[in-house]
Amino acid sequence: MMNIRKFFKVRNYYYLLLGVIMINVGCTKNFLEYNTNPNEATDEMTDWDNVRTGSLLLQMEQNVLVVAQPGLNIGSDRYQTVEVMGGDGYIGYFGFPAPSINSAGRYNWDKRSWYGDMFTTNYLTTMNAWREIRKAINNDEDPRFSMAQILKVAAMHRVTDTYGPIPYLNFGVSKEVPYDSQKDVYYRFFEELDGAINNLDSYAASGSKVLSSWDCVFNGDVTSWIKFANSLRLRLALHLAYVDETKAKSEAQLAIGNSYGLMNVKSDLAELQHITPIATYESPLYILKGWDDICMGATLDSYMNGYQDPRLSAYFEAGTGGKYRGIRAGMSKDVSKDKYITGIFAEPQATATSNVVWMRSSESYFLLAEYALRWGTNADAKKYYEDGIRMSFDEHGASGVDAYLTRTAAGGYVPANYEDPVTSSHSMDALGTVSIAWDESGDFKTNLEQIITQKYIALYPVGQEAWTEFRRTGYPKVFPVVVNESSGGSVDTNIQIRRLPYPESEYNTNRTELDKGITLLGGVDNPGVRLWWDVPNK
Repeated sequence: MMNIRKFFKVRNYYYLLLGVIMINVGCTKNFLEYNTNPNEATDEMTDWDNVRTGSLLLQMEQNVLVVAQPGLNIGSDRYQTVEVMGGDGYIGYFGFPAPSINSAGRYNWDKRSWYGDMFTTNYLTTMNAWREIRKAINNDEDPRFSMAQILKVAAMHRVTDTYGPIPYLNFGVSKEVPYDSQKDVYYRFFEELDGAINNLDSYAASGSKVLSSWDCVFNGDVTSWIKFANSLRLRLALHLAYVDETKAKSEAQLAIGNSYGLMNVKSDLAELQHITPIATYESPLYILKGWDDICMGATLDSYMNGYQDPRLSAYFEAGTGGKYRGIRAGMSKDVSKDKYITGIFAEPQATATSNVVWMRSSESYFLLAEYALRWGTNADAKKYYEDGIRMSFDEHGASGVDAYLTRTAAGGYVPANYEDPVTSSHSMDALGTVSIAWDESGDFKTNLEQIITQKYIALYPVGQEAWTEFRRTGYPKVFPVVVNESSGGSVDTNIQIRRLPYPESEYNTNRTELDKGITLLGGVDNPGVRLWWDVPNK
């Protein structure tokens, strides 16, 4: 069974607010005088003004991509272990000058808990909060529950896409929750998104706002929630294109055909906003930059410098000489951090109040481009591909998109060779070969590589999804790690890491059900094992 820990700290968010409420009503004679603990808020109290459900929804929002939450003992280092040292690093968005941080890049965690943080954090926060919302509302057609369903899928698809089989279908139904196959989990995702979208339809039609005082993503705008759910459904559908094409196509058609459509304009942005006093976190990237623990990655360096991409200055602060240099993943533990934090390498553009982005409209267009390439027309694939690039430029305030779209390999616009100015042995010739202008004579693989490569650039810094796309499609071409320290050679350096092992805590407290989950995975829990949708020989 899934070990459901007794972490019911979710009420910490609203106790302070309830204190304000109690001051205002405290002079009312005999008000809740009997059988009430004066030091603790009751469930009835926390339902006033949606405080209970709203604070739980906020907790879910703060953990789709985790930010610091002192009440749950979660700091910005959790974003580092979950995002930066995971998908962000494996896809080459970021490189790490510190040898201890780079151990994740070398596929050696030294028995640390880092690789389990995405799993444990989401069960502590997302799933426990979702269960409490369901208990509090007790109505599957309530729009608040529909929002919670969407958030659950938004967070938990990242968990199954990192580990494989997870406890999901019976969470909150029975005390003992077995692991489910990734196929079953994905099929449940689609059911949950479908139900949430249908339930929210009438509220969107009436222009209703739901939990606007607590929703730090869409401010209670129901239409925005539906468009996000449709776009998320399309994302998940394309994940299955190689392993379950019939399901992938049918779910994609439902997402595309919904009357509210996809996220398709710049303002259709799914991101955790900074709203005082309920969401006052500091940008994790800003904090990590202050720790000197993060620089541009070598793979992104190769593509964006080779393409002379105008978005570079929107993504990074240039290093020495105004150059945007990156760092290879998996550098040796003998490399000196001091030599890599002297201002030579580019660092992420981030301020304390930069929002944490989940999904942008540009991704929708690249999803539509792949859909058209697979099941539509090449002309539509080209159109959506170019729309995706245009939208990404708009999202980042970059100019020159018309000229960018005409750049070809003949004109020299191909991925650049990577050069490490500190350790020359880390330098490597470019792996990617595609250019930017749509290749009218290209075959399916060439055009798909173009779509996924530009999608990779546009997704930054949502590295988890970019890593999923790399594993699913083989694109973009990612530089391998410098040093591979995987146990027993479990990760092929050229094929690269495919998943993360289950947390040590699951081995210690939940071994029986975990072993069943590993059986569903194929019998081995190591980082070289492919997930269900990650088929070989694409």
